[in-house]
Amino acid sequence: MTTPRNRKKNESNGGHVHTTLPPEAEQYLRYPFTRQDLEKLYCRFEREDGDNNGTLNKEEFIAILHLKKGPFTDRLFQAFDDNDDGVISFKEFVENLCALHQRATPEDSLNFAKKLYGVNDTVSKEEMMKMLQTDMEQNNVRISEESIAEAVNALFSQHADENGRLDLGKLMEATGMNAKRNLSLDIRASTIGGLLKDDKQINHDAHCCYEHEKPDIERTRDSWKKRWKKTYVVYHYARVHPTVIIWLAIYLGITAGMFPVGMTTIEPGEREFFGWGIVLAKGFRVVLYYNVPLIFLLMCRTIMAWLRRSKFLTEIFPFDSNITFHRIVGWVIIIAALGHTIGHYKDFYEIANNPLPVVNAILRTPLDSPKSWGTLLFTTISGVTGHLMWLCLLLMYPLTFFRRKNFEVFWASHHLYIVFIVLLLIHGSGQLLTWPMFYLIFAVPGFLFLFERLFRLFKAAAKTEVIVAKPLLDEVTLLRVTKPRVMRKVYPGQWVWIRCRNISSFEWHPFTLTSAPHEEFLEIHAKVIFKLNSS
Repeated sequence: MTTPRNRKKNESNGGHVHTTLPPEAEQYLRYPFTRQDLEKLYCRFEREDGDNNGTLNKEEFIAILHLKKGPFTDRLFQAFDDNDDGVISFKEFVENLCALHQRATPEDSLNFAKKLYGVNDTVSKEEMMKMLQTDMEQNNVRISEESIAEAVNALFSQHADENGRLDLGKLMEATGMNAKRNLSLDIRASTIGGLLKDDKQINHDAHCCYEHEKPDIERTRDSWKKRWKKTYVVYHYARVHPTVIIWLAIYLGITAGMFPVGMTTIEPGEREFFGWGIVLAKGFRVVLYYNVPLIFLLMCRTIMAWLRRSKFLTEIFPFDSNITFHRIVGWVIIIAALGHTIGHYKDFYEIANNPLPVVNAILRTPLDSPKSWGTLLFTTISGVTGHLMWLCLLLMYPLTFFRRKNFEVFWASHHLYIVFIVLLLIHGSGQLLTWPMFYLIFAVPGFLFLFERLFRLFKAAAKTEVIVAKPLLDEVTLLRVTKPRVMRKVYPGQWVWIRCRNISSFEWHPFTLTSAPHEEFLEIHAKVIFKLNSS
């Protein structure tokens, strides 16, 4: 370890010296790490070694690999701790990390998997069940024990030996499985990549290397590079998708024009009485009249699929970017709803603080008695429905960020749009400042969206049966199912929605058909991209 003398020597040199590998650490150099890799691993190892004793305890081990505490990390720590002394030396760290490298040999990965799970060359059904259950828990995948048992039974029926045990090596060779991906060894590639990051400067203070702060001129140069890269990405996207940019500009222009259109609906005397509040309320009201029906039309994917068959319409409208436009319109609705709400807060304040005769001369529906500001906000139809709609928005929008992490939460919260649209249809029935018009504007888009939903339910109810489901080489799975009656005609390049009920009751994934249109079955080839597909 570094002594105070060495520390002072490094500090006297300005702290900027080349990374050196101690002689006792050079003996651990082995494939697939290079000497440069080993030097960087040693630097990171020294950095996490807070007490400078040449070993890592469990907390330091978890920190260096950027893992979360749990049963898996406990077992992983035990697997790295070859001599069971409760700490991990640099030798143990490097030798076991080799098995997790993307260029590690299959034998090394398999041997580490056996050590991680405490199994021999062959495993029993119970041991395989435990391995798969741990794999699901580590990757937050919920599958019933019955489904796992069914998969294990099918696996043993095909590959078990005469003693009823499964040889892991032969199994992986026969099925093309990968130990790092199929046996919970897929520690993120960014983990090892982060350990081997090419630092521009290394501060060798007590052999504890860390990334030195970049000089101002270099930071400025990198900042300009990032800005230029973002500009180039936008420019390249505009060249590849010109129709998206054109329609985005048209949409933003129409949305901006809706606000002055709303201002023209202000009645004589309202501007003088309410001031800027009525401008915000009625201006953003028309913006919402335009955007709320539009966001429903953008999710009519079945209707868009029919329209996409026309080459003429496909060249004009960017049907494939409907989700992007759906998100943009959603944020515009949030901004417009906020402006509309602030405007009405100001309007209700003026109503509550002026004489009743003056107020009734302005309102379309006169009040029977003076009302306080809080009474107007939380007892009138407009006030109650407005706040309830905000509650729906505050639940829907933040939970969209959980779409990939927890689709069920996203799905349930997003269906609050039903409550939202019902409240919006009721919102104007109080007729305090204007006549209700939204139900007329929403009639046609609402009918099309309702037709879309009913048609989806009809297609989802169609029964189909699995004909073939088998793994292929390079982690590709072949799935062949009977063609449902609702799909009488299939087009080249068409995609279908697949749902695995054992994983999620609501989550559907699109896959492109690889079967020919004339064949009497549907076939897809699914590539294992992330753990959900692998499971």
